[in-house]
Amino acid sequence: MPRSRPQKVVIVFDDGSKTEASFETLPSQLQLELLRQPFASQPSKTPEQEKYVILEWDDGWREVIQVDAACAEINRYYVISRPEDVGRLSLNKEDGYPELIEIVRKPLDLKRITFLDTFQLSLERSDREGKKMDHFFTLSKEGDAIHEEMEAFRKALAEEGYDLQELQSQDPAQLKEVYEKIRRKMGIKAAQRQQDVLDFIAYLTKAAD
Repeated sequence: MPRSRPQKVVIVFDDGSKTEASFETLPSQLQLELLRQPFASQPSKTPEQEKYVILEWDDGWREVIQVDAACAEINRYYVISRPEDVGRLSLNKEDGYPELIEIVRKPLDLKRITFLDTFQLSLERSDREGKKMDHFFTLSKEGDAIHEEMEAFRKALAEEGYDLQELQSQDPAQLKEVYEKIRRKMGIKAAQRQQDVLDFIAYLTKAAD
């Protein structure tokens, strides 16, 4: 199902007055910080049916982001320098409008992207236009990050002393603290919403056998 998107932010003052603003009009960094907050999202009812992107950097840092279920494949990854570096991952969607993921953490040092398949990144070319430079990357299919995350998940379960079948029998909405412990043990983080990485742990729980 399509991923729900915030529409507006409402602030209520102690005198009863209130003000509101369209979420899309807020600065992008503020949008990101709001989406990271636990109150801003609810657990997916069907985490095993969601789609996820796993990002991995040269220094081993890993992030996960949940994307719209209509996303079908990676279009391209590129970085714009002007002067700060901002990465953009474009995903093709079945409705014709690509989903664009903005990557602000060391975008030139991104090593692998996993969406359905795992792709190794390598710089193809850099084009300068005035003070702006665009860096375009090739994506070569290599490895299996989902398998690696599943192995890390199983290891975390064992180290934390959790029983897989017991977790699978419970409602994911009631396992937030458990998923957070597993996430920390795995060393994977949320790219945007904290709920994304918790839903990913729920997905691994459902997919494990």
